[in-house]
Amino acid sequence: MSCGCMKNAGNDMGKHHMHSHGSEENPTVNETKTAIGILNERYARGEIEKEEYLSMKKQILSR
Repeated sequence: MSCGCMKNAGNDMGKHHMHSHGSEENPTVNETKTAIGILNERYARGEIEKEEYLSMKKQILSR
């Protein structure tokens, strides 16, 4: 059974809502990957300095 993500993708201008598709993966691990991914993107775009990046990364990984 499909959640309708692809059917409704156009309604949210291509944004995909974060929810499970039946994965057994631990949600905390999934949230951490997402947080690290966002942090990496912000650093790559130059939105944050190296010191702030490293501090935030340490905080995320210590959860």
